[in-house]
Amino acid sequence: MYIKVPEAVRVGDSVTLACDYDLEAAALYTIKWYRYDSEFYRYVPKESPPSRVFVMSHLNVDRLNSLQYDIKNEHLAPSVSRSNSTVVTLTDVKRETSGEFKCEVSADAPRFHTDIRAAHLLVADVPDEGPVLRTEVQEKSIGARIKANCTTPGSYPPMNITWFINDVEVQPKYGIDIHDSVERYDALPGLETVRSMISINASLELFKNGKMKIRCMATMFTLYRKTQESELHDDAPQLALIMVPTTLSSEGIFFSSGPEKQHISNILLTVLLFYVHLHAWLRKFQ
Repeated sequence: MYIKVPEAVRVGDSVTLACDYDLEAAALYTIKWYRYDSEFYRYVPKESPPSRVFVMSHLNVDRLNSLQYDIKNEHLAPSVSRSNSTVVTLTDVKRETSGEFKCEVSADAPRFHTDIRAAHLLVADVPDEGPVLRTEVQEKSIGARIKANCTTPGSYPPMNITWFINDVEVQPKYGIDIHDSVERYDALPGLETVRSMISINASLELFKNGKMKIRCMATMFTLYRKTQESELHDDAPQLALIMVPTTLSSEGIFFSSGPEKQHISNILLTVLLFYVHLHAWLRKFQ
């Protein structure tokens, strides 16, 4: 025997819970469904009608030729639904419907063998809006620290956020810091929002063709998947490859061998690097 319950559904949806069993030629005596330890649906094939529903808050059973037992008034009332000996259908589910659901199957005489299985159902409050992505500065230079913030809309449960750099998923490691926090969503009670901050050391490797794509993706089970993307541009000029001649220059600047060539090469490289960093520093004040 096994029970089939969806992992997660949206608030307001209908959901069908299934119970598959093999009684090995024995007749079915009864099927009972529980939320935690409270029975809310029973199917007895020898009774007419065979289905009975027990009223429970935040639990609406779709019934077919069944009797609904009103606990408050202590009487049975006929109603109609799609629930039967193998499935029970819940309509207009709420967040409070979430919980552990059990199916209990009992065989008829003479054995009266009983088996029970349980599974958890989560009813999620899923927003229509996508996440919001913000970066501190739209243009960055090589060696700078890039920071971005991704914030999800309010939901229940809170979402998961995944970061991508140039379409490749990234995890926290040297040079990449990621910090997530869950906060109460003030606009609607019971909902939560996730704020994820990523901090990256900019490098030539990340800035392909002078630009870098950063994307955050917010997900919740299979019910929600939305992304936001931003493109950052490198302010600094690209470093040129310096070639030092191996023969004596006619102007006497480079030497084919000895420490003089290495010394002059180091001076030129130092001057060029100084220019690159000075250029990037001046751009910050423009």
